[in-house]
Amino acid sequence: MTQSTFYFGEWQINPDANSLQKGRRQKQVEPKAMDVLLYLCRHAGEVISAETLLSECWSGIDTGDNPLHKTINQLRRALDDSATSPVYIETIRKRGYRTLAEVRFPIGHEQSVAPQQWQGDSPFPGLRAYTAADAKVFFGRSEQIQLLLERIAQQVRFGRDFCLVLGPSGSGKSSLIHAGIVPNLMSEQGANGLGLLDHATLDLADVQAGDLLLSLASTMLDWELNDAPVFAGESASTLAAKLLEPATLLAGLQPLLQHTQYGTARFGLFIDRLEVLLSSPLFSDDERQQFVDVLEQLAHSRAILVLSACRNDFYPQLMSYPSLRAGKGSGAHFDLAPPGRQELLQMIRLPAVSAGLSWQQDPDTAMPLDEILCADAASNPDALPLLQYTLQQLYLQRAADGTMQIAVYQALGGIEGAIGKTADALLASLGEPEQQALSRVLSLLVTLREDEQSITSRSARWDQLQTEAEKTLVQAMVEQRLFVSSLNQQQAGFHVAHEALLRRWPKAVAWINQHKDSLAQRARLYHQSRRWLAEHKSGAFLLVDGKPLQQAQLLTQNPLFTLDAGEQQFVHASTQRAFWRRWTRRSTVMLLCVLTVISVTMSLRSQQAQQQATARRLDAENLLGFMVGDFADKLRSIGRMDLLDGISNKALEYFTAKGNIQDKTLGFEGRFQHGQTLEAIGEVAYSRGKTDEAKNALLAAQQEFLPLLDEQPNNLELLKSLGANAFWQGQITYDKADWQPTSLHFGQYLIYSQKMVDIAPDNKDAQMELSYALNSLGSVQFKMKQFHHAKELFQQSLAQKEALLAATPDNQSLVGDVANARSWVASALVAEGDTDAAIKVWESISRDSRIQLRSAPLAKLSSLA
Repeated sequence: MTQSTFYFGEWQINPDANSLQKGRRQKQVEPKAMDVLLYLCRHAGEVISAETLLSECWSGIDTGDNPLHKTINQLRRALDDSATSPVYIETIRKRGYRTLAEVRFPIGHEQSVAPQQWQGDSPFPGLRAYTAADAKVFFGRSEQIQLLLERIAQQVRFGRDFCLVLGPSGSGKSSLIHAGIVPNLMSEQGANGLGLLDHATLDLADVQAGDLLLSLASTMLDWELNDAPVFAGESASTLAAKLLEPATLLAGLQPLLQHTQYGTARFGLFIDRLEVLLSSPLFSDDERQQFVDVLEQLAHSRAILVLSACRNDFYPQLMSYPSLRAGKGSGAHFDLAPPGRQELLQMIRLPAVSAGLSWQQDPDTAMPLDEILCADAASNPDALPLLQYTLQQLYLQRAADGTMQIAVYQALGGIEGAIGKTADALLASLGEPEQQALSRVLSLLVTLREDEQSITSRSARWDQLQTEAEKTLVQAMVEQRLFVSSLNQQQAGFHVAHEALLRRWPKAVAWINQHKDSLAQRARLYHQSRRWLAEHKSGAFLLVDGKPLQQAQLLTQNPLFTLDAGEQQFVHASTQRAFWRRWTRRSTVMLLCVLTVISVTMSLRSQQAQQQATARRLDAENLLGFMVGDFADKLRSIGRMDLLDGISNKALEYFTAKGNIQDKTLGFEGRFQHGQTLEAIGEVAYSRGKTDEAKNALLAAQQEFLPLLDEQPNNLELLKSLGANAFWQGQITYDKADWQPTSLHFGQYLIYSQKMVDIAPDNKDAQMELSYALNSLGSVQFKMKQFHHAKELFQQSLAQKEALLAATPDNQSLVGDVANARSWVASALVAEGDTDAAIKVWESISRDSRIQLRSAPLAKLSSLA
């Protein structure tokens, strides 16, 4: 017996919590008392001596006075038992103790079964999910069942009776609920004090457009209590209307929950395949939100336990609904773990034992078939549905003595090929018309999610089948258990038994790949037409002329895909608007041609005068550029920059005036000159300490340069000017110790410089700009105490300068630049704590520059340290 929950008579025993529970009553016992109870139940009905119990439960402990008698008395008090008239634990005089009540596990927890216990058809359900009727052969999920039952009880205590099971397609979510959770909660004792009076299931894949609440109401009408309908006198339509304001309806359920055998009683509602609600084009956003809101009210009613299952690849859509997201923190989201090897073996072996089956041994490997199945399933992403389908086929083709045969397994192609080979064999047995009908049948069953990438299945109606060949094919697939036929809202329909068929049947995979574009176009067209209808057929939501409209028109001519009335109206309206727009466009072009002839004639007369005015304007601007540029350099050398204050202000006002920035009549060179002049004004203003004026001029220059970069992205002079512009903007913020924007500006300076090098790798001016940019960005990283990053940038800058110096060793300016770069590297090394490396760098500066700085580096090093 494991430490999992089990039942002892009417009591639920929870070993991990050292507790016993019956209905609302819960008793705690001491750990040693639980050890004694577990040992007695492990040997149910056997007489266990006192010596044995002491040895097993108090092993290695000096017990002194015999504690066993007190422990047995404690268990009897907890179980409401009597020594004189025992029901649970009997004392056998001079021999020991034995259990009298039945010891049994929750449904799905059994780890062994009696042979020939199962008397139904196949103990393996194939591609369909397990149902409550299959509970006796549902094995291998005991741990998940126990954990989920505890989560459900926890949510009920929190007052929100909702639990969502998440897992990949084919992970067994629906089976866990149907055959594991519901039978336990419907059992005589329930689980953890909670029980269901009745339950019903709504599979959202069976719901038609506009029928969400109607289908939910129809499902709830299935509830019965004492063989009488819970909602007697209601129809699906009247109940659906009441679900919009369900307070009165739910209050009427409360009296039915009283005086039951359960501590807490509920009616159960299972919403299967929640991903259909989240993604199906059949439902609008408003319908989805309304349905989710109703579920939330049911979950808070304290009358209905709402369980749901959803594929985990739809988790992002699920989290967009606040009410569905709300329970995540409290454990309402249960991630279904994949089965391990031991669990897979239980799923394979125990149903077979229960049905009296046996496994043949592979004569080549001496490995029994059940072990082979387990090994193959453990490495397959679609393990559970494909495993169950393979087991079902092995059962249907078993030997007369019930042996599951190796030869059959090999003929099926193993787990991986079983479903595809079966489908291929079925198709081959049918006539040519039925084989040709497969394409249209798949078009009814396969769809794409709204992302137009992920394949999923949907239900189709029998009345959508157009030919006898299509009906024959679908009927054969149903009989082979590859499709499932069902009745929903009084309409006969069918769907694939499991989406693994679409992923593992080569013909289905090939068809999907062949028609994926059409499937995507149909999904897109559906969503677009629904938005158009929801916006009262607004022209703003019609298809634009061109490829989108052409694809939609081609889809209307594709015999495989039938568009509904709304989609056809949408395509027709889009086509009509495109026709009228083309006619209007042609008329407009003709009128424009006439006007163009007139305007060209008029413009020729003014072009000469404009050219003369532009030439004079450029001459004046050249003079201003000289005044704030070259002339400013001469005045700076004699310390009389104050003479330019008025000129520089007037120049800035002129160049930034409306109409002068980005004046495309000047051409590229004229606008480039504008930008250079503005940049020179900014530099002059900065040198005079007028940072606001400098910033305005630099921003205006940048505004002039950037459109030019779109026209000539490889112009080195333009890139250099943009780099200088970014440097000066960064220098202004650097002076204010505002490091973050400085880092952004110097980073932009680096981008422009790097692009110069990329365009002209041998250009020494570009290489020098790159080295300056690296050093500038390194300096601000140093200020931000990002010493390692600063060191890397300084080292890159140094490498650039050393390469240039190697090419021109007599360049004294480069000698100084190299020394400066090394000084920055040394400073970064000191900041990182690598003093030895820094000293070596300082010594190299002294040696290579041939300057007597032997004491200066050490003085700087000690000041930095």
